[in-house]
Amino acid sequence: PLSWAQERMWFLAQLEPDSGAYNIVSANRLGSMLDPAVLTTALHAVMRRHAALRTVFPLVDGRPVQRVLTNLDLPVRTVDLPGGDRATMDSQARRLVEQETDRPFDLSTGPLLRVTLARLGGSGSLLIIAAHHIVIDGWSFDILVRERSAAYRAASLGGPLSLPELTIQY
Repeated sequence: PLSWAQERMWFLAQLEPDSGAYNIVSANRLGSMLDPAVLTTALHAVMRRHAALRTVFPLVDGRPVQRVLTNLDLPVRTVDLPGGDRATMDSQARRLVEQETDRPFDLSTGPLLRVTLARLGGSGSLLIIAAHHIVIDGWSFDILVRERSAAYRAASLGGPLSLPELTIQY
C-alpha cells in the first residue's frame, strides 16, 4: 500500500494529470560533455541501490499500490542546442529546463525519473534530472546527484560503484 504522503501525491496527480507541479528538477552546467552511455550505466547503478527510483504506482482492484520493479530502463535523452551567443544559449537552456520541469510523469508506468543531457555548442553540457516528488524529496535528490557523480566516475574508469550498503530504503 501507499504511505500517507504517497497517497496524497498520487491523489493530486490524478486531479491534474498534465501538471508538472510536483516535479523536482536539477540542472547542472558542466564544463565538458558527459558520455551518454557511461551516464546511463551510472544512473542504472544508482537506481539498483534505491528501490524508490524503481517504484511505480499502478491501480490494483481500483486502488493505487507501490510496485518496485527489478529492472527499469532509464534512457538518457541527448539534445543538441543550436549554437549562438551566450544569451541565446542561456535562453535555450532555460527553455529546456522549463520543459522538463513542466512535463508530467505517468505514475502507473514510470519511470518517475527522467534525464536529459544537452550539448551546449562548444561550451560544455547541461545535465537535467527530473523526478516526481512521490519517489524523491529535496534531501534524497542531493543523494541521487552525489551518487550519480560517484557512479559516473566508477563507470568511466571501468570499475564497480563502491558505496556503503544502504541500511534503509525510503
